[in-house]
Parts: sequence; structure tokens; C-alpha cells
Amino acid sequence: MKVLIAPDSFKECMNAYEACLAIQEGLYQGEKNIITSLCPLADGGEGTLETLMYAMKGKIEYYKVHGPLMNIIQAPIGFIDNIAIIECAKVCGLELLKENQKNPYQTTSYGLGELIQHALNQEVKHIIICLGGSATNDGGIGMLQALGVRFFNQYYQNVAPTMKGLFDIQDMNQDLLDSRLKNVSIIGVCDVTNPLCGYQGATYIYGPQKGVALGEREMIDQAMKNYAYKVKNLLQCDYMNFPSTGAAGGLGFALKAFLNATLEKGFDVVSTILHLEEFIQDSDVIIVGEGKIDRQTQYGKTPYGVLKIAQKYHKDVFAFAGKVEDLEILKELGFKNVYQITPKDMDLCTALKIGKENLKECVYQHIGEIL
Repeated sequence: MKVLIAPDSFKECMNAYEACLAIQEGLYQGEKNIITSLCPLADGGEGTLETLMYAMKGKIEYYKVHGPLMNIIQAPIGFIDNIAIIECAKVCGLELLKENQKNPYQTTSYGLGELIQHALNQEVKHIIICLGGSATNDGGIGMLQALGVRFFNQYYQNVAPTMKGLFDIQDMNQDLLDSRLKNVSIIGVCDVTNPLCGYQGATYIYGPQKGVALGEREMIDQAMKNYAYKVKNLLQCDYMNFPSTGAAGGLGFALKAFLNATLEKGFDVVSTILHLEEFIQDSDVIIVGEGKIDRQTQYGKTPYGVLKIAQKYHKDVFAFAGKVEDLEILKELGFKNVYQITPKDMDLCTALKIGKENLKECVYQHIGEIL
């Protein structure tokens, strides 16, 4: 029997490759006579860089740039042939902040622009930017300032490269935008389709997890709209309501408007690069996994993406997660079964520490049904 192991990362617990190994160990503990294929996956968020580098056998280089609080950090770029891969979470992400540091009035995407410049220095032809996990809500003005775009306040001074700067923008100029960007293609990958503004936009939906107070969302969203109107006047393009422009606090908008980027679903990009469909065709059963699986999984999450491809070839898909909700709905969607790896009486802190062991043991316990 051929088993394809194709999980996403388990957030704050293990990356996708580590999850693959834990599942594989659980299978081999119960049955030696199977053939396993490992295909760690990602959807454009945290862990996408590692996943693509593993699959494409690329190399990772580190560069000194500004972090989310304009502090100096070392951030990675992955290289494969003439492609550079950058992950927002590694340069301006929530994972780089402590809980009391989450404040989008102070966080910036400036370092992302610096990483793009480092990629240009290597004369790449394609840049893939993974947009998940950002700590910013600056509409991408931090990134753009690092690349040469200027945003002016009423006194014709440069505005802050943060969300605070959105409130002060009176004029802008892109004459100094790095000209090398004209010679590269840029893809922004993400797992959300939210527009830049409005009740389903960046500020209302994702602002609170980055430190936006609920009562301030309307005011901030209005500042974002004013920014978008000024961009429309400058560039003669209107992407305010374009799908995925709200990704990463508006970075999707900045990439689309100023850098002529295409915005694509992270799962689609990753699964194509990894030849996932070919793996599924060649397998008898598929195992997927993620930190949490519930009814929201059907809206662009990796396990559901795998499921939809597997259903084309009538292959059973079993799922494992740290937390499982809406089991009956998940089965109606087509999962053969979904297992929660965390014992009901285990606290979250402990579960995160021993997630690999829990995953391995849970797979072993259910191997009879899977095989």
C-alpha cells in the first residue's frame, strides 16, 4: 500500500516536514510493509518558505534588515535557480513579537522591501512573496518606502512607515521606485481573499489579532480608503476591492498596485510546484494534518485543497489535527475521518510541547482504519 503524507504545519508546534516525519513514524510503528511518500505543504502563510525549499532543494541566505519594530534582524530569502522566495512572517511577522509588542501603529513592512532589494541584487527573474502571518496593517507603505516610493504629509515630509503614516498621507511619488522591479515577475501568495477595505477588509477582519482596538477599526479603515483613493489618482488603477489585496495588512494591495504583482492562492501555487496531484494519483490513501480543523477548513485551507484533488481520483483522505471541531460537517465534506491528536484533558501549553509525540501516537492508534 502506498500512503501519501501531506500535512500543513501545526502552528506553534511543528512545521510541515516535522509533521510528515511524526505521521510516518506512527505508521511504521504499526505496519512496516507500506510505502510512504512525504509531501509537506503550505498555503502561503508561516512555513511556506521552508516547505518550498525542502521540495525544490533550494538554499536559504540570511540578510540584515529591519524587523517589524524597525529593529535590526536577520531574515531569510530562499533561492532556487532564478527564483527568490520571501516569507512575510520571517521579516514583519507576529511570530517576531511578544504579546505586549503587538501594535500596528508601530509595526512596519519596511524590512520586506529591503529583502526584495536583496533579491534584486542577486539578479533573480521571479520573486514569490508569502503573505501570511504579518504583524502589520500599514497598507504596504513601509515596504514601498524601502523600495523608493515616497509618501508625504501636509508639510511635504515623509510619513512614518507604519499604519500611523496612513493617516498623514497627502501626496505620493514613485519616481524613485527601484527600476529593476520592471524586469522581474512578482507573485504574492496567500490563503485569504479579503479586499483592502470594508467590513471584510484587512482592518476589520485581521486588525484585532495584530493589536487594533475594536472601536478604532472604522477610523483606521477610513485612513486605508483615503490611501487607496490617492493611489488610484496617482496610478490610474483601482484595486481597493480586488480579491486578496487585504492580505498581510494591505501588502497584497501594495504589491498589486505598485509592483504589478499577481495575487494567487498559496495552496494552488505550492501544490503546483510540488506536483501534488501526481503524488495523489500514485497513492492508495492520503493523510493530511493541521493545527486546527473545523468547518472553516473548507474555505481555502490546505487539508481541504488536498481533499478536493483526492476526490477526483476517489482516494480516501484521513486528517489529524491538534484540535477538531464540526466533525460531522467535515465528514460530509468528504474526509474519511478526522482525528484530534490532543487528549481532552491536556492543556494547550503541554499539547504544543509534545505535539509530535501526540501525532505519532494518534496515527498509531488509528492505523487499522487508515490501512
